[in-house]
This record gives sequence, C-alpha cells and structure tokens, in this order.
Amino acid sequence: MAEIEVRAALEGVPEFVAEAIGHLVACLGEDHPSVADGRRARAALDALPRGTFMVTEESLATAIHRVWPYRRNTQSSMTLSAAAILAALKTAR
Repeated sequence: MAEIEVRAALEGVPEFVAEAIGHLVACLGEDHPSVADGRRARAALDALPRGTFMVTEESLATAIHRVWPYRRNTQSSMTLSAAAILAALKTAR
C-alpha cells in the first residue's frame, strides 16, 4: 500500500456512508447520536484533500531505506524510525 491514493482506496465509501445516514435517520430519528456520528464521518471523508496518499509504517520504512540504503539500516530499525516519525506527526496536530 505504498502508493495508494486515499480517494481511490475509499471509492464508494462516501456514498455508502450517506446511504447509512439516511437509513439511520429513518429508523432512529434526526437527533440520534449515531446520525451525528455518521455526519461527522461523512464530513471527514469529504475533507480529504485531492492527491492525499496513505502512509503506513511499512511504506514509510521502505521509503526511508530507499533514500538511505546503508547496510546498518535493518528492516526493524527502519520500521522503528518510521513509527517514531508517524508518532511525531500525530502529536504535531
């Protein structure tokens, strides 16, 4: 999953969520918390910028190894480095 464009990976999901929201409204009513949760999920999907790529520890570790292909860089050290980078990005929000 190194180079999967997020919108392509989620093809059909926004439509499914919209349909699910409609079903929840019909069954549970407009004010139910599940309806609000569904609308937040739909808004989050709509907010994804075009060209966004999915990055995993594995794909980031592979990219790091491609840039710095030193022998001392083991797969486990690259995965640890990738995990540290992703953790730093998550806390920077």
